[in-house]
Amino acid sequence: MSNIKNIIFDLCGPIITIDVNLIDNRLHEFGITTEQPYRKLYDSGLTKRFESNLITTAQFCDELRKTLETDISDEQICEAWNTLIVDFKCEHQTILQKVHNHYRTFMLSNSDVVNAEYFTEYLGATRQCFDEIFFSYTIGDRKPSENVFKHILDKHNLNADETLFIDDCEKHCLGAKKVGLNTIWLQKPKDICELFNDNGTLKQ
Repeated sequence: MSNIKNIIFDLCGPIITIDVNLIDNRLHEFGITTEQPYRKLYDSGLTKRFESNLITTAQFCDELRKTLETDISDEQICEAWNTLIVDFKCEHQTILQKVHNHYRTFMLSNSDVVNAEYFTEYLGATRQCFDEIFFSYTIGDRKPSENVFKHILDKHNLNADETLFIDDCEKHCLGAKKVGLNTIWLQKPKDICELFNDNGTLKQ
């Protein structure tokens, strides 16, 4: 890892902790009776199409109502959709600031427009730790597609062999490897802080 000059971080998992069960809980509070509503939406492909910007927020809400057989409002859907964050550890905020002093840093997240706007606000000052934040809906494609990684490399003139991608999903790492990126599959319970020295440089 001694040649690494650029680091691309996944957001959900490595940086912030999320739990889609929280979405389910809120949808149930709004009267939806489906046992695992998020899983049903995911399995139908609806969430992936929304994350790839293939449908608008209004279309997403309409299809959600049909799939879950509900009449809840767009506002209630968006509120439920943004209840997934559990926490953003202080130590993660600190290490990202230190890492940015040594590397060009980027964030890449499979996120739709509703979550992305909420995540951006939630990150607050930590946004300044990244040269650029990429969401799948703005790219029009999702990890693990090679096009997503090529988009970042091309836009910032990054050499793949000098770039590290950190994600908690194995298939996303496999997609990154196809374009020549170095990868770390961050498996639980390992934490991003364990990858770096106290000064923010990568451990060798």
